Amino acid sequence: MNRVYLIAARRTPILRVGKQFAALGPERLAAPVINELLTDSGIAPAAVDHVMLGNAAGPGGNVARVSTLASKLPETTPATTLDAQCASGLDAIAGAARMIAAGEAEAVIAGGVESASTAPWRVSRPRDPFEPVRQYSRARFTPSPDPDPNMGVAAENIARRFGISRERQDAFALQSQQRAVAAQSAGHFSDELVPLTVNGSLVQQDSCPRPQLTAEKLAALRPAFVPGGTVTAGNCCPINDAAAAVLLVSEARLHELGPEFALRYLGTGHGACDPQVLGMAAVPAYRQLLARVGEPLTTAGALIEFNEAFAVQALACLDELGIDSRSVNLDGGAIALGHPYGASGAILVTRLFWQARRSRRSHRAAVALMAAAGGTGTAVGFQSVDLRYSAD
Repeated sequence: MNRVYLIAARRTPILRVGKQFAALGPERLAAPVINELLTDSGIAPAAVDHVMLGNAAGPGGNVARVSTLASKLPETTPATTLDAQCASGLDAIAGAARMIAAGEAEAVIAGGVESASTAPWRVSRPRDPFEPVRQYSRARFTPSPDPDPNMGVAAENIARRFGISRERQDAFALQSQQRAVAAQSAGHFSDELVPLTVNGSLVQQDSCPRPQLTAEKLAALRPAFVPGGTVTAGNCCPINDAAAAVLLVSEARLHELGPEFALRYLGTGHGACDPQVLGMAAVPAYRQLLARVGEPLTTAGALIEFNEAFAVQALACLDELGIDSRSVNLDGGAIALGHPYGASGAILVTRLFWQARRSRRSHRAAVALMAAAGGTGTAVGFQSVDLRYSAD
């Protein structure tokens, strides 16, 4: 199998649904990110063999192809859209890596995009032409007539099954917010962001981190999904618009382009679990990844990005895996920054790339973990390579 390297990673700011990106369709979010990857890497547009983007709640069709046509890539560039719900962006990156590893491509742009603001309404087709249409918010995650839990209800199921208290959830949420605010203030996101001009205004910063949030304010919030429950609006993620993508290349293309830093792709793990506790699927995914990759991922100081759809889900998974929650999401996670569904997995990888690049430490492990609707999970592992000193 050919070696695969990630040499560039970018994302838009993450904004709340209905805010400045409210009128931007997914292609208007993704195309500027694609263009920035071309500039960062110096790769010729015609040298990109494929574009693969994840999307979960969008308009259907081939969002990746529309985004490609809206970018500086030639119209001859093939493109594929993948829907694995919240894991879509991460699975797109894993799929692109496998294309290169198998020798089917030399350079692939992969990631995800979500415009929750412009996602179409969904209506069911009536059985009888005289029946009114029924609007629904999402596709089923389980086959009928199986129970199909709301995401918040599934999070409460995890809290009960794994004994995760409200206090732990709120403390984790506050940690996420404080880390994101600190990272934002320190400029940790500046290199990865692609500012967008909307209606004459430049949008260049994530909108969700809350510097004024306190433990007392979190404790005062009421349960959001189940009466007497533990999951609140403060310890789960908001709904967002954003895009993120990376450039993956073969070893031959790596040497042609000559970047100073890269993440070497190590492998992917997938897993699945009971849909009633769907957020736990990251656990078998990570265990499968470890079984495949082994020692390179177990070294001290590994960078881990875990999508925080819910604090309870993140805590339960990390407990099961024996990972200290304080060592994960060093610059904050989705509770603070936001969770733009199909883009979130690519945002995790983008964060890993820039965190590892700042540390400039070769052979540092970096892992992105996702759980998705329906009870599926994905884990992707990388290892940092400082190419100023190493040809590895």
